Amino acid sequence: MRPSLRRFTFATFATLIAGFVDAVGYAHLGGLFLSFMSGNSTRLGIQLADADWAHVGFTAGVIGSFVGGAFLGTTLSDAVGEMKLILILCCEVVMFAIAWALVFAGIGYGALLPVALAMGMQNSVHQVIAGADVGKSFVTGALFGLGQSLSRFATRRETPQEAASYAASWASFVTGAAIGALVLAWSSLSVAMGGACLLLAGLAALAYAFHGHLPHAVGQVGGD
Repeated sequence: MRPSLRRFTFATFATLIAGFVDAVGYAHLGGLFLSFMSGNSTRLGIQLADADWAHVGFTAGVIGSFVGGAFLGTTLSDAVGEMKLILILCCEVVMFAIAWALVFAGIGYGALLPVALAMGMQNSVHQVIAGADVGKSFVTGALFGLGQSLSRFATRRETPQEAASYAASWASFVTGAAIGALVLAWSSLSVAMGGACLLLAGLAALAYAFHGHLPHAVGQVGGD
């Protein structure tokens, strides 16, 4: 498999998992996301305006967990050598396993905070494919990038590969969200979290299999 195809496969899988997790979180938490912090920030502002103090704390906790994950992911990336991609993904698997255990124990909404933390960490391992910055846990930037790259393709300043990468990133997120919503509707939160943990473990295994053939991109460009 060519390096570009490895990067594409990895980034697509990572984005699909983010979509899966966001749909599960949205359905279970009554409109809160686990990786899309623009939506959560808007919701926090509305809750503050409504003096909805019963929900302000938890919404802020989800946002804080995501920021904490970004902090931990970046810290690990800066401290560890070429194995940082695998290490971060393994840490995410642990966070998902903790969340699954808490859900199984009947902890409630707080059980999903480790997942928000894991999604913050995931943005430290996104990939750059054909000039497109993809593989992150949100897709607003991908849609903007798609429009931008289509404009540049129309004026013959770019090849269609970059636009195709952005479109595939968006499609994989939507596919993951659809799968997550269906799994939650047909089973339970515990099953959905267990499935997400297995998907992430598969992503870590994929990173190990592709080790040495993936760029170690760190940080994020743009926003959600």
